[in-house]
Amino acid sequence: MRDVRLLWDEVRPGAAARARRRGRLTAEEDGLGGFTGAARQDQWYAARRAVRAGLVRLGAVPDLPGAPGRIGLAGPGAVRLVSWDGTVLRPAVQFSVAHTAERVLVALRRGVPAGGAHPGLGVDAETEWATAERNLHRFGTEAELEALARVSGPVRPLHLWCVKEALAKASGLGFRVPPRRYRLRPDPAAPHRLAVEIAAAGDPDPGPRPARIRLGTEAAAGRPPTAWAVAVLPPRRTPTS
Repeated sequence: MRDVRLLWDEVRPGAAARARRRGRLTAEEDGLGGFTGAARQDQWYAARRAVRAGLVRLGAVPDLPGAPGRIGLAGPGAVRLVSWDGTVLRPAVQFSVAHTAERVLVALRRGVPAGGAHPGLGVDAETEWATAERNLHRFGTEAELEALARVSGPVRPLHLWCVKEALAKASGLGFRVPPRRYRLRPDPAAPHRLAVEIAAAGDPDPGPRPARIRLGTEAAAGRPPTAWAVAVLPPRRTPTS
């Protein structure tokens, strides 16, 4: 999944409040995402900073004074696009954000089509290893773990949870559809890859869709390791015959 870039950053306690006091928030940022709790505001602020830094590294936007105020981050949950001065970047850049209490993870995908339906992009990061071990039956199955391990190498239940969260974002449905209804299986057209069947009521196209998935574990000194996953999901089922 070379077209997806992942960027990590730290959530710094009090950073959002300090930026506001110093007048460093753009007009869009001043609402701090609508969050009232200081911890969530810091996570939101860290995510915005990481997205901006990633866009500059990609060369998608220039590193200019006042550039943060010219970057727009919007769009439906599955297809979140970046704009510059109110116009969507071309080639388009998608983004998705996840965070733990201490770290933020941003996925950026460049080169998505300028017209037509965009694939969905989702990312997740988690640190609750023991909780996932105890609750695998609530969100997945051993068969799904085995299917994931065949294409990704050794995995634990927390990796499967991250994959399901990433797929929930990439589908645009979120967890309005329960996690167990994002059903992973080998792709009938390519058994070395994965497909997902989303068992949602009223879905006009319930067949499996090929899912591009990447996952891993991020180590950090003095902190619990972080499981993560990123998923790209086509907007509709791709025929297998």
